[in-house]
Amino acid sequence: MKYKQLIFLVFLLYISCGEKSSKKESYYPVIGYIQLDDSVLEISEMATGLEVPWDLEAIREGELWFTQISGSLHRLDIKSGEQKEIFQIPDLIAKKSYGLLGMTVHPQEPLIFLHYTFAIPKQGQEEEIRSRLVRYHFNGETLINPKILMDSLPGATFHNGSRIVIAKDNTLLFSLGDIGKVNLTQDKNFPGGKILRINLDGSIPEDNPFTDNPVWAMGLRNTQGLVFGKNNQLYGSDHGPSNDDEVNLLVKGGNYGWPDVHGFVDNEKEIAYAGKVNVIEPLAAWTPTIAVAGLAYYGNKDIPEWENSLLLATMKGRSMRVLHLNNEGTIIDEQDIFLQKHFGRIRDISVSPSGDIFFGTSNRDWHPRFQSWLYDSLPDGPDRIIRIRKMNPHEEMNTSLRIFKKDLEPIELLDENWSYEVPKELDAGAKLYTQHCLTCHGPDGKGAADLIPPLSQTDWVTGDKGRLIRVMLMGLSGEITVNGQKYNQEMPAYEHLSDQEIADLLTFIRNDFGNKSGAVIAGEVYEERKGLKR
Repeated sequence: MKYKQLIFLVFLLYISCGEKSSKKESYYPVIGYIQLDDSVLEISEMATGLEVPWDLEAIREGELWFTQISGSLHRLDIKSGEQKEIFQIPDLIAKKSYGLLGMTVHPQEPLIFLHYTFAIPKQGQEEEIRSRLVRYHFNGETLINPKILMDSLPGATFHNGSRIVIAKDNTLLFSLGDIGKVNLTQDKNFPGGKILRINLDGSIPEDNPFTDNPVWAMGLRNTQGLVFGKNNQLYGSDHGPSNDDEVNLLVKGGNYGWPDVHGFVDNEKEIAYAGKVNVIEPLAAWTPTIAVAGLAYYGNKDIPEWENSLLLATMKGRSMRVLHLNNEGTIIDEQDIFLQKHFGRIRDISVSPSGDIFFGTSNRDWHPRFQSWLYDSLPDGPDRIIRIRKMNPHEEMNTSLRIFKKDLEPIELLDENWSYEVPKELDAGAKLYTQHCLTCHGPDGKGAADLIPPLSQTDWVTGDKGRLIRVMLMGLSGEITVNGQKYNQEMPAYEHLSDQEIADLLTFIRNDFGNKSGAVIAGEVYEERKGLKR
């Protein structure tokens, strides 16, 4: 009898434990499932109402830290569901690919590391882009005691981006894009196109490959994912141009070939270059590019089908890729594709110690506005953070929700084309010019000697579109030099015009009065306008 009672008690304990472990937080709505060979994974929405969450960090169990490109840092208490904005960077510039670009949380100490862009204003609505890496202390409520670890890093209109990870030896590794200066990615004294390694106080480790130099690896284009995996090996995902996105195994002193090698060493020019430079080839490459982004390592046994895999977020590819590694972590044996197109562009991905997976969408960023032809559909509404977790045997699926399986084929991807065509008819822009500009600049765009600068054949019009747009939005005062002549008349701001109106007007002046240059699109005006809200 006592033996039967013991069995019954054990059975009750088993049931109660199962009920406890199957209890889900009701404030995270379940929105679907993934069916693997044996495991069933639940998909739930953790946060919404976001705009371009850039970096996610789930290294501390029960906490999810994330940033938005606009400069805000957030902490989500997963158990209670409380989400709190911890900090807002006061001095950053946020537009297009500028903003809060990298973040990590120390796994044991109350330290947060942020990398962000800022602008140095110059004469005539010019601006010089810089970025800095800063360490903060978290006091339980907000960030305090900022310490700049790397300041005034060079910037550009693109490839300022970064990821940050902390190694087991308490050093910090930090990726920086090539900042458009591709000719310097092989220069160890230039930080762009590199993986940089520093101590947590900003000093340079003595065992770096180059003495008194933070450079740890070079020859990279724009590393948007960075993660440690099995055997403490470091992996990175690197944007290609229109070809050869890469996933690399990053090693001390490694050279990955950019800009002379794209992807694998597989053409005559690359073979010749690799004969002179020891180039490390990627583990995988994709052409057309899928816009590789965040990268996480899944080493947990909770989902056995994905154990010892890299989880790759893709933006143009609009999917999560599972890259199965060999036992040594040096070869990608197989690639699986999940959730293709359903959540749209996925920017970052992170794995908690218990094996839950979190990813953030990036459907509200600049890219769909600039290259809408690449996307046949994107989800409506704000950006979100999604969780994937293993269901236990006592949980039941909601059969009315969608059940995803591995995608058998990748979606068709188009090559990027950045040459915006000038409309055959410029009537809308010509009408706006007559209404707003003709009185000063004249019907021929020649302005007035010593008073009003010309619009004809000057790089103020045909050059940097960002500067030209800012002049329209903010006006202009102070002395400027146009075609060798100095002018010092004030121009009013036209921020009251819509994005499309400014785009039409500027496209007209860039293609009249003897000018011939690329079109301005409304998305470019939108991003410049957004950048002025600081």
